[in-house]
Amino acid sequence: MSRVYRSEGVVSEESAGSFLEHLPSGTPVYYYNKQCAMETLSSACEDSVGDCFVVLKQFPPETFAEQEEQLPGRCDYSPSLQTLIITMPSPPHEAAASMFEQMITKVTQEMGVNRLIAPRGATLVETPGRSKQADRSWKPRRQGRNFPTVALEVGFSQTTAKLEKDIAWWINESKGEVRMGITVDIKRKSGNIEIKSWSPAFEPPLSHVYLTKGGRHVFDRGINDLPSPRLTQRILIKEGRDGSGPTIEGGPLTVPFHTLLLKEPGEGEGDFVFTADMLLNDLADCVWDAIENA
Repeated sequence: MSRVYRSEGVVSEESAGSFLEHLPSGTPVYYYNKQCAMETLSSACEDSVGDCFVVLKQFPPETFAEQEEQLPGRCDYSPSLQTLIITMPSPPHEAAASMFEQMITKVTQEMGVNRLIAPRGATLVETPGRSKQADRSWKPRRQGRNFPTVALEVGFSQTTAKLEKDIAWWINESKGEVRMGITVDIKRKSGNIEIKSWSPAFEPPLSHVYLTKGGRHVFDRGINDLPSPRLTQRILIKEGRDGSGPTIEGGPLTVPFHTLLLKEPGEGEGDFVFTADMLLNDLADCVWDAIENA
């Protein structure tokens, strides 16, 4: 019989380091033990209303490769640190991600271009320094690329700083192949929903081509110290109180056609627009219902 994982401590500000930075205080830390069942890690989240995180240390890269599909949540793995962050999404978190995906499907079907888009869901993207899943992601079909063109990160109960740090990784680690990052930040206390869109603060795709002594053109993507992504839109949705209806500031949300599909729109095509009505009645109402049920 498999043994049960037991916490060896919690993440603290002093010991977090950059990879664990901005995790909620008290996030439990475990050490990998091949005799323990992975699914027992979820016991740390039994009483959690919001998103729950656990940290698994001393987790070898080869073991991560073997067991990634069996892990009980979204993965964020550092092979150099042999440290894994598992996010176990709450119902409001999953409601927001699912409804956003449905809205993408709706607007692309109405425009007749849904068959040009490959929904990647939470597909793991692996790089030498980090392997990570977004909540949802999309790219053009028939393109053999590692990164999506649009990535979505959702948070409920996690810090805004962590959410924005994660979306910055998608944009900067991809050197601009991720043309747009979208964050949906569900506020635990108020129920307000803050949606932000982000774009590279440089001209993508970022690359250098230089000439060697032998006359060869070499393509170089090893560019460091990239600026933080640029905030392009901010939308705040507030739940109505004391009989008043909900309000929305800053809408609608626009995903440029060329950002997602990497080409200019043709006749009858244009940017993908998520109207205030969609954001309120499709996304926000579903999230608030999930919060109430939780």
